[in-house]
This record gives sequence, structure tokens and C-alpha cells, in this order.
Amino acid sequence: MPFLLISNSDDKIDFIIGQPTNENLLPSQLDFGLAVEESDAGTLFNKWTLVFSDVEDKSKIELVMRGKNTGSDLNQGAFEVHKVEGFLNGFEGIFGYFIHKDFGEKPFFADSGIVRIFRLDNNRIEGYMDVTLVNDYGRTIRISDSFRNY
Repeated sequence: MPFLLISNSDDKIDFIIGQPTNENLLPSQLDFGLAVEESDAGTLFNKWTLVFSDVEDKSKIELVMRGKNTGSDLNQGAFEVHKVEGFLNGFEGIFGYFIHKDFGEKPFFADSGIVRIFRLDNNRIEGYMDVTLVNDYGRTIRISDSFRNY
């Protein structure tokens, strides 16, 4: 069941949806990509990119997850959000953002949370995310949901 929490500590506004009405807020299309990248220092990193989008709602969540390449297949993993200060070169963890027409022009950036990839094969992906995102005004959104593209 999808879960979305929005709060603004300055104005004491809380918005919690625990019912299926949340379906219209989360982007419905899921695309993903896999790559192995090399940092400036020569270290190899596995990179997973998840893009949830919905053209009609003008919404998008993009998550970039990176971890050191251990020589194993890119088929599953668990990642934690880490704050990014600058460029993503050599970065490990999750960088992500969320935009939606109903939440203003300022994007929300991943502040804390996890993403787990349970299954990845033959262009199919399945996993779970529980990510809290924050915009420049301090407003937060928490998205906690399972996902798959089949």
C-alpha cells in the first residue's frame, strides 16, 4: 500500500495518505538503467537509475544508486540515501529528486531513506523504497512503496 507523508515544520502542515488515493500522486511509468562507471580515481562503480514518471501529472521521481563494483552481477542490492555535496563522481548511495505539478516549482531532493532491489532480470525490476525528500523551503515528502515494471 503506498504511503506519502508531507510536512512543513514552519507551518505545522501534515498531509498523510495511507489509502489507494495516493496512486494518482506517484508516477506510474517505471524505466531503469544499469551501467558500470569508472571514477576519476579509477574505481569501478555499479550504477542503477530508476525513473518513475507520469506525463499527464507532470510528475517524476529519479533515483541514482551507486555502489562499488565487486565483480558480481548487477541484479540486486540495498542502498541508503547519502547527502551529496557537489558532483556525483565517486559517490556511493542514492541521489534522487521528486517533482509534481501539485507541489510547486521547487524540486524535492532525497534526504534520507533506503531503496532495495529484490529482482532484476530480462528488463524486469522489482524492489521497495522508503525515501524522505526535502525542498529548499524545508517541506518534506516521504514516499514508501513497492515497485516493479511488470
